[in-house]
Amino acid sequence: MVLKKSLYLLVLILLSGSAGAQINLYVGGNLQGNYSWMRGDEPTFEPGFGGGFSFVYWEYEYWFLKAGINYVAKSSSHLDYPDDYGVPITDPNDKVQISFAEQAIGIPLTLYYRPIESGDNTLLLTGTLEMMLVTHLKEYTEEFGELVLKGGDVTSRTKTNLGFGVGYQRQLDQHMFLNIIPSFNVDIRSARAFNSITLTAELIFGVY
Repeated sequence: MVLKKSLYLLVLILLSGSAGAQINLYVGGNLQGNYSWMRGDEPTFEPGFGGGFSFVYWEYEYWFLKAGINYVAKSSSHLDYPDDYGVPITDPNDKVQISFAEQAIGIPLTLYYRPIESGDNTLLLTGTLEMMLVTHLKEYTEEFGELVLKGGDVTSRTKTNLGFGVGYQRQLDQHMFLNIIPSFNVDIRSARAFNSITLTAELIFGVY
């Protein structure tokens, strides 16, 4: 009889603990639009896009951490030496206007901070470190035409990107949130260094 009562009590404790447990793991997805330019002489400003999957750990009220995987496409042109075309450089003025269209896969690590909250609306501050791998690169010049590089044909494929954002979070349901985040992103280690202004729309929902 005592064992039976103890079992009932244990089940009751477990059920009450589960009912009060806080969901702290979220998954979701994001869509991105970017406006990018390359660091160099006479750069152009051109639109791009991206998207990805998000995995969020949210243990504390005022901050949470996101990892995931992103696909990003950026483009811009600037004056540069046509090294990838195998053209020998004989003069410092041998630069030509080269258009670059780059596609990359990235693994971002983002810290979100929620300093101000009002009802279902929250201010978001974000900082991102993203490791990226270039998967496709297209170059074009009027002098030498188009050059398409894929995979291992791309020299200096790895990139490191830093991003800082100020955005907005809206609670849509008890465990569903929409994040809208404008950010400024900079390639800090890259053979083709892009700067970007990016707008990210991200939907996340709790799973555990």
